[in-house]
Amino acid sequence: MERTSEIILRNAARLGSGALLLVNPPCDSLFSVLGGEGRRVKASTQDFGDFQRLQDDGADVTFDAVPLTHESPATVILFLPREKERLALMLHAISSSLPPAGTLWLAGENQAGIKSAGRHLKPYFQTVNKLDSARHCVLYEAVGPRKDKPFELTAYQAIWTTEFAGKSIEIVSLPGVFAHGRLDPGSLLLLQTLERLNPQGKILDFACGSGVIGCALLAVGAQAELTMLDVSAQAIESSRLSLERNALSGVLLASDGLSMVEGNYDWIISNPPFHRGVSNDLEIAANFFRCAGTLLNKNGRMVIVCNRHLPYTGWLRNHFEQVTLLDRNNKFMVIQAGQPRNIEE
Repeated sequence: MERTSEIILRNAARLGSGALLLVNPPCDSLFSVLGGEGRRVKASTQDFGDFQRLQDDGADVTFDAVPLTHESPATVILFLPREKERLALMLHAISSSLPPAGTLWLAGENQAGIKSAGRHLKPYFQTVNKLDSARHCVLYEAVGPRKDKPFELTAYQAIWTTEFAGKSIEIVSLPGVFAHGRLDPGSLLLLQTLERLNPQGKILDFACGSGVIGCALLAVGAQAELTMLDVSAQAIESSRLSLERNALSGVLLASDGLSMVEGNYDWIISNPPFHRGVSNDLEIAANFFRCAGTLLNKNGRMVIVCNRHLPYTGWLRNHFEQVTLLDRNNKFMVIQAGQPRNIEE
């Protein structure tokens, strides 16, 4: 069981028997333990992989960019997100929907920044107390939700402009999306390379984030059938907003890795993530490289950008006959892979 779940269960007697909403809970036994004590427990998560795992365990769970606060019970337990802006968004949304006597618990690990989270609660709640500190975690309780400023998702959107092949595009991102509010230097190098490659046909934008890669390709009139994939509900919503803002159309797909992908593609394009929460997680890329070849059409290609220190070139050679360095600078490199080996791992 996760340490954040343990500190909640240490204090579960304070919860009473009323209904609970867990927001971004860990995939452990917390949900079943709290529900097994006679409470009605629901969950809302922004991670599609967690959504699938919780659902498989029998949880009443939804996959949402913003918690389904219109059905919020009197008590919400929020698990600390990594990003401060995402925390502010979620606190605002939750406090706006709680009844006047509603309660929020905020749990997190010390290494994730929970010790300073108390001050982020105060703009949204009248009273904030530290309930417990144990197992390298802190649990806060906040009561008296403030209602002076209604929650609007648009207030948290960042809109920025970039150019691709002489075409200006506007991108929308929400807190929690990679490189929120800006074009990261890795994606910039990838876009510069794609401008020369001019991808056409069926394209999969893996880990699409705010949708900048896919929108750039569509905006210049590429003859493309585009699928934009991400595990994050905020990324899926950001990509939807980016497509809408530029009057473009594409398929949005929530997926943990490639698990929900069907069919084959002429191109798979990605700036693959290597963080999960506050930790590095190279297994995301390793699984991606292992499976991507099975989704490519004959003569299909995969193009990725990554930090130069990552061992991706060697990993790709384990799964593809042709691996080529297309571009690089002092921090990033763009690699193309083709002709999958189709080796069963």
